[in-house]
Amino acid sequence: MEVTAETPADPPAEESVRRHRLGSLLDRIGFWFYLAMVILAPVPDGSIALLWIQVWTGFVTVAVLLISYREASCGAVLLIGGLLVVLAGYGVVVYLQSISPGPSPLAIWSEAATILGIEIAPLSGSVRHTPLIFLGRPLLAALVLTVSIMIGPNRQLAGQVLRSIVGAACIYGLVGLIGFAFDAESLRPFDQSGALTTFFLNKNTSAIYLGSAFLIVLAMLLPPAIDAMRERKPLASLFSGPGGRRRTIAASAGLFVLVLLPLTLSRAGVILTLLAAIGAVVFKLRLRKRASIGKLAFGILVLLSLIYGISGGAWRERQARIGFDSLGRFDAYGMMLDAVKERPLLGYGLGSFSESFPQFRTENLGTSAVFDIGHSTAVELIFEGGYPLALLVFAYVALCGVLLVRGAIRRPSDPYILAGLLVGLIGLVHTSFDFSLQIPGFLIIYLSVVGIGLGRSFLPRQERKYVKTRVVRRPVGPEARQPQALPNDAGIDGTGDARLKHVRVARLRS
Repeated sequence: MEVTAETPADPPAEESVRRHRLGSLLDRIGFWFYLAMVILAPVPDGSIALLWIQVWTGFVTVAVLLISYREASCGAVLLIGGLLVVLAGYGVVVYLQSISPGPSPLAIWSEAATILGIEIAPLSGSVRHTPLIFLGRPLLAALVLTVSIMIGPNRQLAGQVLRSIVGAACIYGLVGLIGFAFDAESLRPFDQSGALTTFFLNKNTSAIYLGSAFLIVLAMLLPPAIDAMRERKPLASLFSGPGGRRRTIAASAGLFVLVLLPLTLSRAGVILTLLAAIGAVVFKLRLRKRASIGKLAFGILVLLSLIYGISGGAWRERQARIGFDSLGRFDAYGMMLDAVKERPLLGYGLGSFSESFPQFRTENLGTSAVFDIGHSTAVELIFEGGYPLALLVFAYVALCGVLLVRGAIRRPSDPYILAGLLVGLIGLVHTSFDFSLQIPGFLIIYLSVVGIGLGRSFLPRQERKYVKTRVVRRPVGPEARQPQALPNDAGIDGTGDARLKHVRVARLRS
């Protein structure tokens, strides 16, 4: 009698499967926390309140702890390591500005002690505890960028994030448009001279937000459009066949936010978005023939004229009234840079601009210009934190820019790298003379797009392999029924009507 025993499952293999499932579940939970933050960040007035900074820091901390790091590339790890160095730089400055007595105490503390007749420990910052509270912003930015870099190589997750950003921009833009059209105060908590402001309280931040959504759509549609042009297919073929429905929805969303853009009345937002879009199209096409350049220029002019005619009336009126007036910003920049000469190492205290700047304000600014924010993130960082911290941040930003440009060259058909480069460029330029990146709601979206592009820039290079194929045209006419001898030389006409030529077919391999 034969007795068979049932072989038990291999315990190590079963444990490995269980750990893999648990890790996958935790990874998805972390991603959903991150995605919820990216979608909802603009809603509470741009998340400028300290409460919302704490809430989103909690969300992204969960994402950092739960997402998987198993497939992190060496370049991504080094980039995140550099981010930790920048964050450590902020920590050192915060510590030096917060300890009492500070290494470079401000005179206001001794003057206040003399006036009040009490002993006050001198600090190196203008306001006690403000630098420590301000540290939450760079911490939030570092965590968002870390998660974005890690999920960037996953094409499915990266696409989901960018589509969610565009979809949210359309919804928030529609809400802002309804409030703008019907003058609904509940939908327009802050009216800026009749400008469309979405959920951001400032028209310039709203413009750069909508412009970023448009550039994301453009980056998604450019690679298939260029492939269609190379294959001599009409652009209408993009919206039919596989993926056609998704591209139709994306194009409609892009046109919608582009129509809303002039309603924000932001000069810089409109101009930077259009310049970035035109530059991206010209760069990607790399056109050489004048006829192609003419067709492209004509198409762009028709599109811009249409948008300009539909929604640019109020924008034109504002430009005619204001022109290129900087509203005193360049004078303010000079005052800030002159003031920091006395404190080049530590500045006047992170997060204390509104309290520190008034003592350096002169009559040149007049009384109408409001400067509770520096209207230049770079200059304000120098004023508040000193030159060493600012140079450290600038160096890291430059490194990220180099990586995005390198990634766009190595992977020319990757839309996520192009989106990161375009959004990163317009956000960086705009915040150089405004404060868009000081609004946490937009900073989260900005770093999400840029971080995904950075994460994908470390993927392998896309190589173009050219393969020669033969295309034979059958002879026509009375000799069509007779066999024809084909010539051996490619690309040269034969004695009959038969023709043989080489065609270079580009196949993209990543």
